[in-house]
Amino acid sequence: MTAGSAPHPPPASRLLTAYAIPGIRQIGPGDDLAVEIAWAIANNRVQIKDGDILVIASKLIAKAEGRIRTAADRAEFEKLVAENSTGTVAARTFQTADGPALVEIARTRIGTVQAAAGLDRSNTNGAEEAVLLQPADPDAAAEQLRAALSERLGAQLGIIISDSTSRPWRAGVADIAIGAAGIEVLDDQRGQADDTGRRQSVTVRAVADEIAAATDLVKGSSRGLPAAVVRGMAAHVRAGDSAGGARSLSREFSEDWFRYGHVEAVHRSLGCRHLDVAPASADGDDDILTKVSRALAVVRRGAARTPGQSAWRLRVAGAGGQILISPADTPARSKVGGHPLLEATLGLGALVDRLQSALWCEDLQASTQYTWAENGSPTGARLSIELAAEE
Repeated sequence: MTAGSAPHPPPASRLLTAYAIPGIRQIGPGDDLAVEIAWAIANNRVQIKDGDILVIASKLIAKAEGRIRTAADRAEFEKLVAENSTGTVAARTFQTADGPALVEIARTRIGTVQAAAGLDRSNTNGAEEAVLLQPADPDAAAEQLRAALSERLGAQLGIIISDSTSRPWRAGVADIAIGAAGIEVLDDQRGQADDTGRRQSVTVRAVADEIAAATDLVKGSSRGLPAAVVRGMAAHVRAGDSAGGARSLSREFSEDWFRYGHVEAVHRSLGCRHLDVAPASADGDDDILTKVSRALAVVRRGAARTPGQSAWRLRVAGAGGQILISPADTPARSKVGGHPLLEATLGLGALVDRLQSALWCEDLQASTQYTWAENGSPTGARLSIELAAEE
């Protein structure tokens, strides 16, 4: 500090509190959530002030909207997932007592990316076959609750509708905001100075998600506490619905760097459609034969973009240790009209490249040995499989 200069004042202390609201009764189709929540708040003498934020589990909204379906078995559940999603990001299988089951990370109709498209079989009021869908329009539901509860409780409120989700690269689940009203869901700090005076250029804080995650520490479906009051974030509460909703927290498909899992991206590039081939095991315990067979299935079912691939047949040998490529007995006639030998040569090279890509998805790689006739034409190839080297 230079002589005569005044010290910088310390930053003002900030306090964030979250209080779970007990006593919210079981919700069913057609129930008025605003009445039920206001009753629980009054019955428990919870004080509500301007700038408070109510965080409400999405299950309550879905139950009140009657978003309940039934699934007698895993196949019916997976059908519901497909009906309530707009695309698969990644898919794996896991073993259950009833056999293999599919798990999808899917892009939902409300824009989020969640396991099983956000469908839930827990807390469905005791019905074993019941499946709870996501709310039809969480932002609209949040705005209806904001208007009704602000009037009933005599305070300007923000509303967040939360749901739990898994996170890429991180173990465990955390709550996010899937609906919001009366609150800034994003805090854009671009252009503001950081502690050193440097202008920030990329920082945009997901305020609504951070609040949702904080309240999950005190509320929770397993505790019978589906809603909480947050105080200390009044600076982000806005009058009416001018602040927008949680839909803006979901990246558009065109802006999503992780729109597909790495396996799904390669399979699509090889011309394989959604679930043309059964996904890998979620625990990674598939043996070499299973992995190699799955790679072959991807290559066979994918769309061939190079002529001459039908001139060859593929088979697995050595318990999955080798893939043998040999001439097909009756190759399909090419529509391109090239010389059969030249097309077959092109097709063999294309097949080997496609196999290497499909094997990479299985954490495998292969060395290739080609065989040739005396006249120089190819007669096949042998791929020897090994584990891919770690980077």
